[in-house]
Amino acid sequence: MYKKIALLSGLFCTLQRASDIVIKPSYFFFSASPMKHIYHHGGFEIQASVSGSCCDYFDLYGSVGCRKAWGRALNTCEKTSLTVVPIDIGIKPTLNFCGRFYYFFAIGPRFFYFHQHNNSPYVDRIINGGGVGLFVNTGFNVQLTDCFLLGIFGEYSYEKKTVCPKKPNVLSNGSIQIGGFAFGVSLGYVF
Repeated sequence: MYKKIALLSGLFCTLQRASDIVIKPSYFFFSASPMKHIYHHGGFEIQASVSGSCCDYFDLYGSVGCRKAWGRALNTCEKTSLTVVPIDIGIKPTLNFCGRFYYFFAIGPRFFYFHQHNNSPYVDRIINGGGVGLFVNTGFNVQLTDCFLLGIFGEYSYEKKTVCPKKPNVLSNGSIQIGGFAFGVSLGYVF
């Protein structure tokens, strides 16, 4: 309960002092070996982020997103899908150069929820869970007009979770890293 209150308070404070709102579509690659083999094509992720100024070179940063990946089970090739909802709160240092160009770097904790749907009779059909990890992202933005922002970014996320199967005689290696790397574009509005 305390985590939810802290998370909502952080997002609310960021929204009250917003300096930009950005939509970030990206392509996602898993970093852990079993996830790379199951979801070998990666997945699509979209995030909405907001930054609020707290001093000259640092912003408060918050984002919420949705990641979707489709794959096949390792031995039996049945279809599986994974949906992850990440919620980030952190700090975002920015560096302005050449007037309209900005470099940024954001880091902080990530709260995540995941839902996996398996079409295999050998494992649990639905696996849900959540946890706390971390994120780091960086990129470049250019302010094209007084209000419009365009950029590129890269992000790494660490989202480790222990999964305990409910089906009898199904063995699990325990914890798995469902995070990885995302690369995409930024489209935003500057206040």
